[in-house]
Amino acid sequence: MDMKRFSREKLIHSLKHYTLNLILIWGAILFYRNYDYYVNLLRPDTQAVLFYLALAYTVLGFLFYVIMPIERIHQSKGSIIYGIFKRALIKKELKLEKQEKVTLLFLIVKIFFLPLMINFFFSNYYIFKSNLGGINGLSSLFSISSFNMMFYPIILSLIFLIDTLWFSFGYAFESGILKNTVRSVEPTFLGWAVALICYPPFNAFIVGLIPWYANDYVVLSTPTLTFILRILMVVLFLVYVSATLALGTKCSNLTNRGIVSRGPYKYIRHPAYISKTAAWWVTIIPFMNLLAFFSMLLWTGIYYLRAITEENHLMKDPDYQKYCKKVKYKFIPGLW
Repeated sequence: MDMKRFSREKLIHSLKHYTLNLILIWGAILFYRNYDYYVNLLRPDTQAVLFYLALAYTVLGFLFYVIMPIERIHQSKGSIIYGIFKRALIKKELKLEKQEKVTLLFLIVKIFFLPLMINFFFSNYYIFKSNLGGINGLSSLFSISSFNMMFYPIILSLIFLIDTLWFSFGYAFESGILKNTVRSVEPTFLGWAVALICYPPFNAFIVGLIPWYANDYVVLSTPTLTFILRILMVVLFLVYVSATLALGTKCSNLTNRGIVSRGPYKYIRHPAYISKTAAWWVTIIPFMNLLAFFSMLLWTGIYYLRAITEENHLMKDPDYQKYCKKVKYKFIPGLW
């Protein structure tokens, strides 16, 4: 009898979490497919991946809750959001508990960034595929000209492809098994503002005020100078993507999913920000003028604020405090 009661309770418990998550997931799919901004922004490939991710949960999600021991099932995102709305509607109580706030903010992060990253991934994939198709005969491969015209675009598009694939995975999946559960989410308006303004549609606001001058494919006066500049660019972007690989399943903006101290994070605390902005500064050298300088200064300031707000957020985690004592430099080893 006790076993039957336990099985019935487990079934009801599993069905509750599964159903409430399902409502959230398919609600997001309907949002992406009906809101004009996303209808126009997202590639058919991206919409398809989002649909199949939702379908995968629909098929496998209930099985997960049935198999998982009941004592290991934590409150699902769906049940937490349901609790927030239920309390707000019935008790007119809008104050959020810590876990509720983290859940709500992470859902906003996920809804905003997941489709963007998948969209970026497909764009980078097709650029990479096109660049591979541009390789000509082997006899002409090993030259400065071939590096500038063929290998550099391939390397760069592959770097961005890997970067966006890793972040897409990070936004799509959260699990204790993957060691990427969200501990906290950026709590300040400034932290959110400087992060979101770096992505569509918000980055268009800044570019509308001050033109964007950085160009990953900038050409200098001679092939040799272009080659030197592009080698430097590759080095900087390799540092950038190595930071992404070091984050692994924890890839995500505005969140603390556990402190990483491997890869370039072993030497500096913000390798991705410094390498990306340094690469941009390198690309504006050929047409450096006052407007280009101030444009890049503005974007550097934005990324600096991203680093500072990120640190202020992470400093609430004792693990990050220990990490900062070990890794003393923010951007440049031995200097800063």
